[in-house]
Amino acid sequence: MKKLNPWKLAVPVAVLALVTGCSTPAGSASGAPQGAETTNLVLDSCGRQVVFDKAPESVLAVGSEAPALLTAAGAGDKLTHYAGSMQVPFDEETMAVVRKADRITEDSHDVSYEMILASGADVVIGTDIAAGIDLDSLAERLESAGVKMLTVSGYCAGFEDRSTGGLSGFDQIYKDVESYGQLFGTEQVAAGSVKDMRSRVEQAARNAKQASGQRGMPLYVPVSGTLGSYGHESLIAEQMELLGMENVFSDVPKRYFEPSTEELVNSAADKVFAMYLPTGSSNLETDQQVIDELRNRPELAGLPAIDQDSAIDQDSAIVPLNYYYSSPGPLAVDGVELIADRLAR
Repeated sequence: MKKLNPWKLAVPVAVLALVTGCSTPAGSASGAPQGAETTNLVLDSCGRQVVFDKAPESVLAVGSEAPALLTAAGAGDKLTHYAGSMQVPFDEETMAVVRKADRITEDSHDVSYEMILASGADVVIGTDIAAGIDLDSLAERLESAGVKMLTVSGYCAGFEDRSTGGLSGFDQIYKDVESYGQLFGTEQVAAGSVKDMRSRVEQAARNAKQASGQRGMPLYVPVSGTLGSYGHESLIAEQMELLGMENVFSDVPKRYFEPSTEELVNSAADKVFAMYLPTGSSNLETDQQVIDELRNRPELAGLPAIDQDSAIDQDSAIVPLNYYYSSPGPLAVDGVELIADRLAR
């Protein structure tokens, strides 16, 4: 399919919600007098404006979401460097793109300013880039060195001073794909991908109606340390809602937090969505390992969904889920289908 090239067109500056749709509405003017024309493209990254005067030739993707988002947008060939795990359940096309890219580190949390510069990429796109460092300061340093930085939209809710602009998690995914298409001149491919994803999510919701009214608790399960959970800013909460379930922590205004033992037990959840990573802090590799880990957790004693003696149907009370299927990228669509299938059993 022929690529469109927005950089050869004289168009009004458009603020595209590439990373969040937050702060400034998509399609509104920014940075130029009304009526002025320029070839610049202005993208919004968690409220920070990023100006492009040409399409990037090379991309460093940090984390699991950016590679799949680029591929869905038809710009997978622009991914030249990757920082992240190869254990991500990428689709075949995205995996091929990632394998061709230069891998700078296995753990995306280890990415540093120096690594980004050494890659030689024009733009770095990812999640928790250089964790613990002020994003605006890092972006300014990179900009001075000639590198643009963009944050995947689904992670903006993790920053307390940021806003998602009211966009749902799936709408952020769709907007990211559409905006990457604008950035790289592959709008038609991006539009087709978004249409397909919307259709799949809607079908999954229709397939899981029998779960309507149940209360679910999403947990991140490490092999040691505190259990974590997800509030209404998380994508797993939206996945549950789409499938007719209520997140027991829907009133928590956070993406991720660590609930107390009392909160866990008092939740009276009908189902527990046990999220894990095959590598990293979870280090659990199979569904059965996750179930066994939960049953051995003393802080969950007394919760019917975990107690195999009181659970009516233990297999359906605990729903193990590879974390990547609830991350803010195209794999979240696979995740909705996977959860819907398990709820339908």
